[in-house]
Amino acid sequence: MHVEPVPTHPPASSRTLSEWLDPELAERYGVESRTRLREIAAARAMRRGMWGAFVSLGASSTIVGIGILTLGVAPSASVPWVIAGVLVVVAAALFLRRERDWIPRPGKSYTTRGAGDLRGGVIAALSIFLFFNVFLVPAMMSGADPMPLLVLDGAFALLLVSGFVVPAAILGRGRETLRRQALRDPRLAAALEAERLTWIAGTAMPMFGPL
Repeated sequence: MHVEPVPTHPPASSRTLSEWLDPELAERYGVESRTRLREIAAARAMRRGMWGAFVSLGASSTIVGIGILTLGVAPSASVPWVIAGVLVVVAAALFLRRERDWIPRPGKSYTTRGAGDLRGGVIAALSIFLFFNVFLVPAMMSGADPMPLLVLDGAFALLLVSGFVVPAAILGRGRETLRRQALRDPRLAAALEAERLTWIAGTAMPMFGPL
């Protein structure tokens, strides 16, 4: 679909929602332009990144619990990890589902101190993991049973993936995710359409789109 560039600060009603979501229009305005749709995408990505990290943490806890169990540790020490992990996954997944058609209030500020894309998250996690292993590898090579240390190393790697890589990957694809979900989810599309019809431009956010 061919979409012509819009004039400076057009009203939200000047285009349909599908036109505002069009990736060709977004490319013409550049990635730095501030719009209401991009504000929505960023806020949703931050919330989804948080709950996605909890899902990953819960899954990691379950994996670590199973790993501890394979070492011959008493079930009383490993089963709680599995149970806690499953509970965290279920709870986080439920909260994540509630984000389905959530639209943040205009001007609501959401900030993050972590990486903003997958590449940054991987670099941060890998750097910390390598630094950690500078001290752990000599202990593994000391002649003692390395399996407990390997499980510890694996658990730390999963923690880094959950805390750095997963949320960064979700943040980095916030706009693409909103566009895809709006096309597939009628509830989200309806919420965005309602926002388009009621949103009022301001000095800090003069345009509704593009995404």
